[in-house]
Amino acid sequence: MVRLIWRDLTRRADMRETTRDLSHLAGACIDETLKWLYQRAIKRWGVPLSGSDAQPQRLVVLGMGKLGANELNLSSDIDLMFCFPANGETDHPTQSLENQDFFIRLGQKLIQALDNQNAEGFVFRVDMRLRPFGTAGPLAVSFTAMEHYYQEQGRDWERYAMIKARPVAGDIAAGEQLMQQLRPFVYRKYIDFSAFESLRDMKLMINREVRRKGWSRM
Repeated sequence: MVRLIWRDLTRRADMRETTRDLSHLAGACIDETLKWLYQRAIKRWGVPLSGSDAQPQRLVVLGMGKLGANELNLSSDIDLMFCFPANGETDHPTQSLENQDFFIRLGQKLIQALDNQNAEGFVFRVDMRLRPFGTAGPLAVSFTAMEHYYQEQGRDWERYAMIKARPVAGDIAAGEQLMQQLRPFVYRKYIDFSAFESLRDMKLMINREVRRKGWSRM
């Protein structure tokens, strides 16, 4: 982090390079932390397996917002979503868990490791509010549940938010598969004037929020 800040201040790196490298740093921190926590979790609860073919499951971490777009700056939170390929349960003989319970607990540990303040500070502030149903929804959901939510209940602002989404940690290959499954929601085959109206409505909402908080307009 000191190297990135020094390069930015001394103009040895432009803004795009700095935000890109910060985003890559965040992804590496998330992935390495997740690998360590996953090994501890499977020792305690067993390996999560898919119910259909007993394939091992790993968490997929999607980066949203600035992280997803490689535009992270020094004061940014990291917006994340947690998901996993398929429902099932872990293979522990006495303490097995449903896959969703396993990945929710793993996700909670990951947030704590990244977000909690200690003597050395914190790694990154984590924001999970962009997930399906927001703070009222489960912390981790299956691919099927993700696809069903966006096809049945996804709102226009969620469609636009998913444009920047990308897998940043965990099972990257499975995450890319999920993004292909969600592509029909994000990029509609046909566009109509309602899309323009929704963009106007969103811009009005942003302007109202800016005025409410008393921020100066850029």
